[in-house]
Parts: sequence; structure tokens; C-alpha cells
Amino acid sequence: MNVRKPSLLFLFLVLGQIGFAQNKSKALSEIMKAYHNYNMFDGAVLVAENGKIVYKDAFGLANREWNIPNGTDTKFMIGSVSKPLTATLMLIQVQKGLINLDKTIEDYLPEFKNKPAAKVTIKQLLSHTSGIPNYDIIKDFFPRISRQNFTREDYIKVFMDSTLAFKPGSHHYYSSWGYFTLGYIMERVTGKSYSQLMSDDIFKKIGMTNSGSYYHTQIVPNRATGYDYSFGGYTSSDFRDQSNTMGTGDIYSTVEDLFKFHIALSNNTLLNKKLTDEMFTPGIEKAQYGYGWFNQQFRITPTDSVASNFHLGMTDGFLSFIRRVPSDNSLVVILCNSSPTDFFGIVGNLYKVLYNKPVVLKEPVHKKMETYITQIGTKKALEEYQKMKADSVHYYINWISMNFVAQQLLNLKRYEEAKAIAENNVEEFPDKDLIMLTMGNVYLALNRKEDAIKFYKKTLLITPIFEEARNRLKELEHK
Repeated sequence: MNVRKPSLLFLFLVLGQIGFAQNKSKALSEIMKAYHNYNMFDGAVLVAENGKIVYKDAFGLANREWNIPNGTDTKFMIGSVSKPLTATLMLIQVQKGLINLDKTIEDYLPEFKNKPAAKVTIKQLLSHTSGIPNYDIIKDFFPRISRQNFTREDYIKVFMDSTLAFKPGSHHYYSSWGYFTLGYIMERVTGKSYSQLMSDDIFKKIGMTNSGSYYHTQIVPNRATGYDYSFGGYTSSDFRDQSNTMGTGDIYSTVEDLFKFHIALSNNTLLNKKLTDEMFTPGIEKAQYGYGWFNQQFRITPTDSVASNFHLGMTDGFLSFIRRVPSDNSLVVILCNSSPTDFFGIVGNLYKVLYNKPVVLKEPVHKKMETYITQIGTKKALEEYQKMKADSVHYYINWISMNFVAQQLLNLKRYEEAKAIAENNVEEFPDKDLIMLTMGNVYLALNRKEDAIKFYKKTLLITPIFEEARNRLKELEHK
């Protein structure tokens, strides 16, 4: 079978020159059109430079049942991009003198006394160094727990007795449960709900009039519906009760509102300089997570990099990514209502335009694989993978997206096909913990327990504190 060359090849070849042109808006637009045409972006995008918006646009449909298009004022669930907002809200309470960064959970939530996380500090919660595990330690969290409605008190009990992954402060481990705890602490201290406090202390103060905390019985005008891109088309996303993502991912917003948030942080409108600097100070280990932000060098070219703050968010049917560069007060934010996509690649290429670097877009291999798996089957699709891999002029491979292809097949219970893709991914990306974890999960689904154990151990060799792998291994070795 001959692999068809990208129909937009001419566009990709000229973008390298467009990136140097004065008309950055046009170059940014061409890039986003290309991603949309590849079924890699449906949503809204905003790019700012020197504190001014230089480009914003929207693509695809906010609602596929009614054929309603997305706009730049469409409201999207932003998932874990809520965490920078939660961190800022907590620091505002610190600024008010209501909460102390060095005090512990049990100081504010007495029910945590004698619990594993009792002595975890507010600072450790903010920086994901608490050792509190993430919800993925519960094998059937999706959908058994994620769909349920809990009171705050009952949801805390879901994880309050969980063993810590490590001594607080010694490592970084991302924990949405930790951020739920932050939200609950603020509710108890202030006597306000998280959503009301967020509205009073942030949204109303800086004019984020299109943002709020979402609950599924609400009617929210202009809110997009979330979709998952699957083999051959789109499917409606699964249901999740957002009340148990308070503080971690229950916020909806727009690209323009998040631009206002960025400007407020740049101008110290919400926080004083001291607390802002603390928030954006790189933390421990590779993540370099401060308070609510990853604070890492952003590599623009192999030799050029700049300090940046970023966060990504994923929740049922939605994907979001925000990156800001303080040195030139620039921002790129994408809010997407079809998942998955190459968020790092999209945002990275938009930033290349801002820095007058050439951009050459290539066709994403994982999208071709989705098509080939549907049209010619997984075995032949893997043969085409090898051809595309060899043609690096026209194609690029993103390991996260290839892992998602295997996960999609696993979720669809197409186990043998998932196995074929996952085994290929293991060979291609032997240093990626998620690749090893997915392989383990596929073997577990096939009841190949010894092989599953082998790959959970490989996951832990790469990331020793990977809780999901650790728990799966514990379950299997004690049976």
C-alpha cells in the first residue's frame, strides 16, 4: 500500500518562511487551520505578546448534535488548568492572613488528626510534594467513583486513610486529591463555598465574567460539549460528577478570561510580588512545580530556551493548555473540546512564530494510524507505521498520542489490537513510564498476569513512585 503524502504539504513547506514574516497573526492562523484539518484541534485559541492579544480564533463545533460552532467566547471545561487558579486563591487567603503556608492539614481539618497526611503542610499541598496519592490508585475510580455525588465530608473520606507515597517534602508526585484538600480547607476557613470564594476573590476582581465552577444541573450559556476523538469519528464524552473535582478541575472558562488571569498575575493585581515569586519558583525534581504551575525552561530551538510557567488540563472530552513567558509577557492558551491532541506541539509551534523561528508542520503519525486501523486493520497499520517512521520529512511521531491509541483500543476491549500497538510502543519508547504502564494494563486485561507484573516493574524502574503501577503490582503479587 502506498502512503498518501499530506495534502497540505505545500502549506507546511511555506510556513517556515511565514514564521519570519511581520504578519504573525497570519502565520498563527495558518498553523491552527492545519491542526484543525488534521482533526487535532476543535476549540478556541489565544496568543498574546507583550501583554497584548495578537491572535485569537475558534475552530470546530461546540455542539455536534446541533452543529453549533465554537467561538472565542465559548466556555470550556479547563480540567487541571483550574489548579493555577486554586493555587492563586489559596495564596490570596495567605495574603489576607487567614491561612499559613507552614501550617498542616490537621490545623485546619481536625478530622485528619492521626491520619497519614495529618502533618502535610499547605506549602506541600500546593507544590504536589505532600505524598498524598492521586485518584488513579483506585483501580475502578472511573466510572464507579467518578460518577458519584459526594458531600465534601464524604469525598475526603475516599482518600483520607490512604498511605502516603513518600515522606512529605521529599519528592514530587502530582495529586488532584491534594488540591481538593486545598479547596476544602479554604471552604472551612472562610465559611464560603469554593465557587463563591473563587468568584469573589478572583473572577469579579479582574472581570472574568465567563468563568465559574461547573455542576451538571447548571445551565451555562455558551458552554461547549466535550467529545472524544475515536477511530473513525467522534463520541460523546463520559459523565463525571464535577463536584468531586472541586479545586482540581471543576472550572469552566474562556481563552479571553484566562488572558485576563495572566495579566493579573503579571501586574500583581491579585497577589503581591513576594507570593507571586514563590508561586513561580521551580520546585524539586524534574517537574519543577511551584504553586499551581510547572516552572520550567521552554526550549524554542535546540539551542534556545526561555523560562516559562505552564499547566495542562484534561477532563472528560476537554483538553486545555496554558503557557506564559514572564520575560516578554507572552501567553498561549488553547481550550479544546475534542480529546486527545498534541498540546505541547501546538503550543510550541505557536510560540515559535512569536520568536520568529521557522515552523515546519508534519503529518501526525498517530492520526494516520487511527485511520489505517479503521480501514485496513492493525497489522497492516503497523506496517505503514514503519514506513511513516522512515519518512521523517513528512511525518512526526508523538509518544503520548501513540500511547493513547493503545489506550483507546484497550478501552474499547479490542485487546489483541491494543496489545499489538502497545508492544510496538514499548519497542519505540522504552524509557516512557506511561508506555510501560499501558503495556501492563493490556496484559492484565488479557489475563497474562506474569507479563503484566513484568511491565509494572518496568514502570517503577523508570518512575519509582508511580502509584498506579505500584498498586497494580501489589494486587497481583498478593493473589
